[in-house]
Amino acid sequence: MTGRSRDVTDEIRRRVNILEVVSSHVTLRRAGRNYKGLCPFHSEKTPSFTVDPERGFFYCFGCHAGGDVFDFVMRIGGMPFNEARRELAERAGIHLEEGPEGEHRAGERERLLRAVAEAAGFFRAQLAGDPGRAAREYLASRGVTADLADLFAIGYAPAAWDHLLRALRSRGFEAEGLEQAGLVVAKQGGEGHYDAFRDRIIFPIRDLQGRPVAFGGRALDDATPKYLNSRETPLFAKGKTLYALDVARAAIRESGEAVVVEGYMDAVACHQFGFRGAVASLGTALTADQVLLLKRFAARAVLIYDADAGGADAAARGSALFDQAGLPVRVAVLPAGDDPDSFLRARGPEAFEDAVRGAVPIFEYRLAIAMERHDPKTVEGKVGIVDEMGQLLTMGLNPVRQAEYVRMLSEQLGVREEAIRDELRRLGQREQARRPAQAATATPIPETRGRAAAEGLVLHLLVSDAALRESARGTVVPEMFREAGHRALAEALLSLEASGDDLGRLRERLRDETAISLLSRFLIAEPPAGDHSKMAKMMELCLRRIRQTDLQGRVHDLLSQLNDASAARDQTKVELLQGQLQEVYRELKVSV
Repeated sequence: MTGRSRDVTDEIRRRVNILEVVSSHVTLRRAGRNYKGLCPFHSEKTPSFTVDPERGFFYCFGCHAGGDVFDFVMRIGGMPFNEARRELAERAGIHLEEGPEGEHRAGERERLLRAVAEAAGFFRAQLAGDPGRAAREYLASRGVTADLADLFAIGYAPAAWDHLLRALRSRGFEAEGLEQAGLVVAKQGGEGHYDAFRDRIIFPIRDLQGRPVAFGGRALDDATPKYLNSRETPLFAKGKTLYALDVARAAIRESGEAVVVEGYMDAVACHQFGFRGAVASLGTALTADQVLLLKRFAARAVLIYDADAGGADAAARGSALFDQAGLPVRVAVLPAGDDPDSFLRARGPEAFEDAVRGAVPIFEYRLAIAMERHDPKTVEGKVGIVDEMGQLLTMGLNPVRQAEYVRMLSEQLGVREEAIRDELRRLGQREQARRPAQAATATPIPETRGRAAAEGLVLHLLVSDAALRESARGTVVPEMFREAGHRALAEALLSLEASGDDLGRLRERLRDETAISLLSRFLIAEPPAGDHSKMAKMMELCLRRIRQTDLQGRVHDLLSQLNDASAARDQTKVELLQGQLQEVYRELKVSV
């Protein structure tokens, strides 16, 4: 990156606050001069993801992901640098100059986002116009006000087969690209396309930046399915998205609690009646990814599903995912025949608030369901209840939680705790037997662990102390680092361009993922020593350790060669190797 392009990137980096960008995706809390939260890139129960707003870097001490604000946007959005740069430039209010071929150079993701945004605008206009009269009447009958429709950008897809297709084609979009975005469907035989949504109320599904990435459509007639989601696209993975999270996350952060419902109208109704921490699972069973996404913002959750058998099963399955993710969850039970939308409109927010407050922990909820299915007064019923609760009790719970659940189940059924534990062990063995056997794989321990640790400490010192970095030039050279990531970071640190404290420029020189991770970790972690003199002394000790390790390796190699030469009765080579060994031994003695 050179010239003007680099200047623009530097300006973006100066204007964009990494804390604000990361906070759009992760709930962060101050920890000294840094901020910590649950890592968005891997599952964890204890926060190990750290952001240093002063230096502009992030690092996860769990999965070792790290980098600057560009790295974060690339990782969280699964996009290349140019697209991340374009997104951050827009946030910073910086115009990126692009020639006539700018649309062609823009990444696939950007083109799809533009297509879906245009479609969302088209649907909104249709709802406001003559074609949307019936849809407006339906929304009004459900109590959806104009302000609420604006908040969720609700729209309408007209009944014609190709209104959207023709509208977007007139704006320069190709049918193939619209198909890739999930907006149109190819006709059988491949001749032409038609709109994916027709005569449906449209609920845009938005990412955490508030950008529409897909749609949900509710039929106005008897068409099936009643609710239709966009198919999965490069922008949209149904099992990793929660409807209304972009709107609800501020309220979730403030209260610490999320309300999880099933459908679009359920979530909309919750927000209308003041429950602004409500999100929906897109009308399908919750997934582990959705729960982990919610955990970034919520400290606890309440599941509110329909009061029918399907809703009970969905709540039971969902509650297990919450427990596995370590996110406390309760389940609110509504009266039979009610969903959150109908309940709110019939009984009002006070009754709904009572239902939320009366939500029960997952163990109590699942036990109540099991006891409805099995007679707890019979032996067979008790066995059935324990078997049904086995999934929850054997899925790797915290030992204290598991012990408490077993105690509660024992008291409820009048069965000894040990008998329940025996049954759980049997269930666990049966489940294990069902799984295909996997060959054990050993993780080799590198022989250079001590040397690698010394290399890492040298780099940490160089990152922490610019003066030490300057004085180390010539003494410390990239070639002395064996680890590839260490060597790449050393080259960047010791280059003339990196002689100052411009961390952005330093990051730009790195291409090796390990080197980027190391730089981020060393910037965020505490310095390895106190003042400059202590760091210099530690540097000297590390360099001596590296030198000793190299000399010891040289001794090992020479002894091996000497044995081979002796076995071959090559006296000339034996004498040469003995002389080299004596020289290495002298160097080792000096280095001690």
